[in-house]
Amino acid sequence: MSAASSNMGALVGVAKLKEKDEITFLHSLAVSALMISFGRTMGLAEEDVRLLGVGGLVHDLGKMALPNAILKNTGKLTGDEMQLVRLHPRRGYELVSSLPNTQRQVLDICLHHHEKFDGSGYPSGLAGERIPYVARVAAICDVYDALTTVRPYKPAWSQAEAINMMMKSPGHFDPDLLAAFVSNMVISGTLR
Repeated sequence: MSAASSNMGALVGVAKLKEKDEITFLHSLAVSALMISFGRTMGLAEEDVRLLGVGGLVHDLGKMALPNAILKNTGKLTGDEMQLVRLHPRRGYELVSSLPNTQRQVLDICLHHHEKFDGSGYPSGLAGERIPYVARVAAICDVYDALTTVRPYKPAWSQAEAINMMMKSPGHFDPDLLAAFVSNMVISGTLR
């Protein structure tokens, strides 16, 4: 079975995401590309790189359950709105886990891409290596793209500004993976 046909449900979900929110759709494409590139620079096996790419595509599918008013908000979210946003990893996990033949790594990316290395993230408050490796990779690629892309509520940051902020966020990212991202993707010129 080809990679495309074994992930058909995920691809249909991503197409529906485009209809719901084009910004999140484009973000998902960018995160997928970043994860594929990062995985290759780390010398991962091609099957592992493929799973990173699929995970990047579907990591925010849970946002389809959010009201448009939240997705399109250009200001600060209320506490109640943030609570709804914090449900998107679990909702995405539930959606993607209902698809046949979904690999554990893809589910881990959906569920845990907002966990922080110091345990202060969500939805489970996992810390350190309790956060699945693929989700630690996803967290870096997710934040990097979010910072360097124009959003309704903020302008795009430069690559230098984004990396500076990420490096000055102790506890947020796996420090070894972040160092590898900076070395393999930024300093090497893989990212422009």
